[in-house]
Amino acid sequence: MISNLPVFVQKELELYRVSSDDSINQLFLDIVGEEKEEPKIRKLLTAYFSTNSSKQLNENEEILLVANFLLCFWSKEYEIIIELFQKLKDKIVNENLTINTCYLLSLREMFLFEEFGEMYKILEGMIEKKKFEEARNYLKLAFQEFSALTQKRPDFGFKALNELLRYLSSPVDVITKYAFILDVLMSDLVKFAYTIADDNLKDLWLDGAVKRSETYENKGMQGVLYDLLVSLCLKEYDIKKANQYLEKGLVLAEEISSERLKSVLLLNSAIIEKMKGDLKSALEIYKELLQNSKVFTPVQLEILEKMGDIYLLNEEMEKTIEFYNQAHEINKKYNYPNPMIEIVFGYINLLEEKDEGESLENGLKLAKENFDFNAMSYYYFYKGMFYQKKVDLATAVNFFEKALEFFENQVILEGILYSYAALADCYFEMFRITENNDFALKFLYFVDNLIDVTAEIEHLIYVDAILTKASYYRYRNMEKEAEETLKVGIIYAEKYNFSDREDELKMILDEKKSLTQEIGGTRKLFSKIRKFSFGTHKKIPIILYLLLVIDEGGLPLYSYNFSKKQDMDDLLISGLISAIINFSQEVLGKGVETLRSINHEGRSVIIERQENIMAVLVSDNETFESRLQVRKFLKESMRKIKLKISAKPINQEEFHPLVKTIFDNAPFEID
Repeated sequence: MISNLPVFVQKELELYRVSSDDSINQLFLDIVGEEKEEPKIRKLLTAYFSTNSSKQLNENEEILLVANFLLCFWSKEYEIIIELFQKLKDKIVNENLTINTCYLLSLREMFLFEEFGEMYKILEGMIEKKKFEEARNYLKLAFQEFSALTQKRPDFGFKALNELLRYLSSPVDVITKYAFILDVLMSDLVKFAYTIADDNLKDLWLDGAVKRSETYENKGMQGVLYDLLVSLCLKEYDIKKANQYLEKGLVLAEEISSERLKSVLLLNSAIIEKMKGDLKSALEIYKELLQNSKVFTPVQLEILEKMGDIYLLNEEMEKTIEFYNQAHEINKKYNYPNPMIEIVFGYINLLEEKDEGESLENGLKLAKENFDFNAMSYYYFYKGMFYQKKVDLATAVNFFEKALEFFENQVILEGILYSYAALADCYFEMFRITENNDFALKFLYFVDNLIDVTAEIEHLIYVDAILTKASYYRYRNMEKEAEETLKVGIIYAEKYNFSDREDELKMILDEKKSLTQEIGGTRKLFSKIRKFSFGTHKKIPIILYLLLVIDEGGLPLYSYNFSKKQDMDDLLISGLISAIINFSQEVLGKGVETLRSINHEGRSVIIERQENIMAVLVSDNETFESRLQVRKFLKESMRKIKLKISAKPINQEEFHPLVKTIFDNAPFEID
């Protein structure tokens, strides 16, 4: 075959080669000469087919069109494929699966979903003509997965990928025969695993996909996978490693001269700046990308959305409206592929009194149609923000708590942290207005959650959460508690080399300065935290020993012993925990947070309270996820516990399935 072409192209051409290599080699030489650089070969082949005036393509020309389409697809030159296909489709004699699939997927990538639907039907007919049943079944599933986005049915994609796993897990001839389809499926699979946060699926396929792209010299596919690796590193808050993959991806984009791939990768560089809280630098990157004529619709849509978000955070409403109006019009043109744009667009319209919430409700409707749970979560969050701005704090709290429930169920860390800050802000204001101590305790609960999680992910915003908590104590003239809180912040700042923040904390501590005016209550924290993007919590496996539910008198209502090695006395432990909590409340008095955890000699006790009921988890370590699971268990079991509480003892076995559901799906080990 043609040695000047990358291996992944040569492998695909083997599907169609019938005549001798000499004739196709000669045609290739006539078109590209001795050229060996992939971008120049792509341009020369494109020029040849663009000016082709023959009535039909001969066999060798069809094979070289396959080569050209593959090179164009992985360099993201989708409109070239679309234009050439529409020009040449009547000249193609054979029903060439690769040519037609490249065209179909280019339509998908350009959001041309109506045209995709028409082409999909043609390909279904081609698949039905395949001689072997196994090939037909495999290709049907592959194309179902390809169509999931266009039909706004990610569940179709999930179902198809699940069924495809039996093929992909032990590759047979039918898989390896259709190399291009396999490459796209592998790319889709790892992206899908990233989207649904399935680490097992991701780990299983990502390395294999990268190795395949390297082995077959597919630099475009490799660049796409590096872009995904950047996203994964950012999700895990590993900015250093993300930058390494970003540089590798940009080198590949340069080697194949793909401005499209470069623009997709650079989107992540803007996210890196936002993760550092540098909105100005992120905005400059987006502006530069937007001016690039090679930016295609999905990327353009994302850029407009992100620029609108930054202007919204900076409270530059004129610019916010300008960019979100543009994003909305493009989103509308392509039948709303991005529901999140409509959620924020609806919030802006509501805020600016351009409608009475119809746009926002439309965003929620689209999110439900697309199974976009992230957008659904933010619907409640933005409703909370609207009522917060209208100083209807009770309603704002209801919406923020609903948003938090959605975010926690999906473990969307960014949304969880935003909700913690928003709820802390609301409860502080409610306490300040009413001096109701219940609001003060709720404020402390959410600030402590924020402190715990930002400490676990080693984030700079931890210092701001500490300052907010110290501000509360000084507001209440509780100088001892304020000093202790600031000292904890100084230790953290020293540990992670936040020298400027360390100096700030020491100055505030030494001057015994009131922070209330300086940070504007908690509003400054809420405003600042949303200027950061966040990755995800670190999934640290921990060993579970015992789960307890305790009533207000300190008696155990329910217990589940995870450990087979250690028989823990639930009555003794519940009494001890209850006594420690009562003692801490007596000593510390009102206005100080309720005890939330106890750590002693390799054991951690995580405590979550709802009304007069406590859920307690005994483990070897405390993590964000373990606390989240305890909270989830208490929330889901609370109604049943309250119904059963009068009829003691509670039937223990009723709650066992819930324990297994919640704790078996998390990174826990059983001792």
